[in-house]
Amino acid sequence: MRIKRKLTAIVAMAIIGAVGLAPMANAATRPTTAQKLQLQYLVEEEKLARDVYLYFATNVTSNKFANIARSEQTHMDLIGTVLKTYKYFNPTLTRAPGVFRDKTLQSLYTALTAKGSTDIWAAYQVGIEIENLDISDIQNMLDDAMPADMKYALDRLLNGSINHLAAFSR
Repeated sequence: MRIKRKLTAIVAMAIIGAVGLAPMANAATRPTTAQKLQLQYLVEEEKLARDVYLYFATNVTSNKFANIARSEQTHMDLIGTVLKTYKYFNPTLTRAPGVFRDKTLQSLYTALTAKGSTDIWAAYQVGIEIENLDISDIQNMLDDAMPADMKYALDRLLNGSINHLAAFSR
């Protein structure tokens, strides 16, 4: 399954490159209302990862957290671009670090920062937990048909989360 998704992403990037276009909205399709809500949740989930990792970078002091937090910001920017393309509200633009519109993510932030604050190994376990959550949610979204630009963004996030999971597991 992963090989098929990677191959699909490579083919999509080759087509985009051949046409000379950045990932653009497919005019024939738009995300469904459910996908719009999933994108809004996903951008906040990426913010959760970034904010937790920034907290750990300051309080647990591992370069791994600061580096991966920068990557999570890139993920937020990528999903933010898709939201903007379709004129959907991005709930992360006006929220301070550690503050979320989604109450479940707000509670999760509080629980994860407390759980990972005991020592570096606990923080790494929280990183693993976050990346497994991201991977699961992204894979569920990828099961549905969607516009090419949305699929491209989700494929990039999935690959990033798999890499982050590997980094926390070493």
